Amino acid sequence: MAIIHDDVGRRRFLSQAVMGFGVLFGIGTLALRFAQFLIPSQKPRQYAAVLIGTESRIPLGDAVPMDLGGHKLLVLKTDEGVTAFSRRCTDLGCLVSWNKEREQFLCPCHQGVYDKTGLNIAGPPPRPLDRFEIVKRGEQLYVNVKSA
Repeated sequence: MAIIHDDVGRRRFLSQAVMGFGVLFGIGTLALRFAQFLIPSQKPRQYAAVLIGTESRIPLGDAVPMDLGGHKLLVLKTDEGVTAFSRRCTDLGCLVSWNKEREQFLCPCHQGVYDKTGLNIAGPPPRPLDRFEIVKRGEQLYVNVKSA
């Protein structure tokens, strides 16, 4: 009795299996790239330490306006230390100013009021003022600002 092998059937099966794996691999790769497009990876924020001078340069109870590479800041010195705030109001982006007598930041656009910690206490601002980290190295003060 002779056994007849069906070489044509085996070739067809192997050909379709290889093509099927190729199609599945291609669809998987496409799905992965599409997911990376929809959910991009978070890049770590890059900060640059910018020298703003010495602490003695800032009078106690006063806020000094500064423009550091497009970042408009008010550097405030209180009994608690030195803090840097964005001058941009969180409502419309108007430039806030420091009122030394009231110890408050005031926004001229809609009478927004912030306390000396940057907390919004009156008016339409939806959140506190943005803060910038200050690093003291010896006598020098540096502000960490987001680099471009």
